[in-house]
Amino acid sequence: MVETARETGIQGRIVNVSSSIHGWFSGDGIQYLHLITLNKIPYDETRAYALSKLANVLHTKELAERLKDMDANVVVNCVHPGIVRTRLTRDREGFLTDLVFFLASKLLKTISQAAATTCYAAAHPKVSGVTGKYFADCNEATASKAGCSAAEAARLWRVSEALAAEAGAGGGVIGAHRDRDLDVQEDSGDKGVSRVNRRGTEEKYLVL
Repeated sequence: MVETARETGIQGRIVNVSSSIHGWFSGDGIQYLHLITLNKIPYDETRAYALSKLANVLHTKELAERLKDMDANVVVNCVHPGIVRTRLTRDREGFLTDLVFFLASKLLKTISQAAATTCYAAAHPKVSGVTGKYFADCNEATASKAGCSAAEAARLWRVSEALAAEAGAGGGVIGAHRDRDLDVQEDSGDKGVSRVNRRGTEEKYLVL
């Protein structure tokens, strides 16, 4: 997309679909995932979903900064489409679910209404040059306090890169240096890699 935008002169747009539910998550998301993986805390599907939507917001924020650093003619924003009855609750369908949706029907959006904000972010001229933002009801909105954190956005990116490296190498990047990345200390031997990121911060990862 970066090359296409450069060659054509047409701005590229990336739209991530988040949710207002991202504001339901509080705490250290990366630590939370680590504890779930080790089965040290029970899995809470609602909290996990909220965290996934927060990750969408943070990813958008950090990707926007990286695209700026590249001088790319590409913007990225995320949207809350609204509340729509979908098949997401299919495993819980029944009288109670039907009753809840019936009572809330006046607050629900149609599929077309829900798609409006996504289309707005993807195509409206007013969004030209706007990047790293959160939209709801076809307007720029304010994300949660956690979703507005540039530090957490950068941290999520670093940890995601480490996990991707782990998967690609078949090894085990299990944590980070004693900084904000994972804050999890385990016996990992004396192997390690480090690099200085674009913001001048040294990042150290322990590799199994």
